[in-house]
Amino acid sequence: MIKILENIDTWKCEYKKCGAKCCYEGIHLTIEDIKRIKNLGYSPDDFLELDETVNVFKIKGKEGKCFFNGEKLECTIRGNEPLVCRLLPFNIVEVSYSDEPMMKLKPVVDCPGVGLGKKIDKKSIEADATKFLHQNQKLIRDIKKKGKKGVLADI
Repeated sequence: MIKILENIDTWKCEYKKCGAKCCYEGIHLTIEDIKRIKNLGYSPDDFLELDETVNVFKIKGKEGKCFFNGEKLECTIRGNEPLVCRLLPFNIVEVSYSDEPMMKLKPVVDCPGVGLGKKIDKKSIEADATKFLHQNQKLIRDIKKKGKKGVLADI
């Protein structure tokens, strides 16, 4: 179940105005995200780290920003960005994997692009969030079973 806690009708990414504050280190990755990025020619050792406290893969940082944040603050893998990035202008504020996986999303605070650009497709946001939930749940199970090396060997 996906819950959007506050509504936004339109949005445009204005990363230059906010300094790309959504492009931070530690963005969660699914296996599909890792495969997509790896297919671009990146080695997982370059961009990937395992957070063993919660058994999830995250993007390494570069000067406090996402590894894929370019010199002009642009996303260097646009079109292949992680599912979490596709949820923008919403951030994940809570995830639980009880009987039914659940995610709560909240708009990015003080985003200069809110109210600009095209209409937000909430069905697409919900579909990507649901996909993330299911892929992440499987990833957590696989890391517990196989460990980091075992999971990466399957990619």
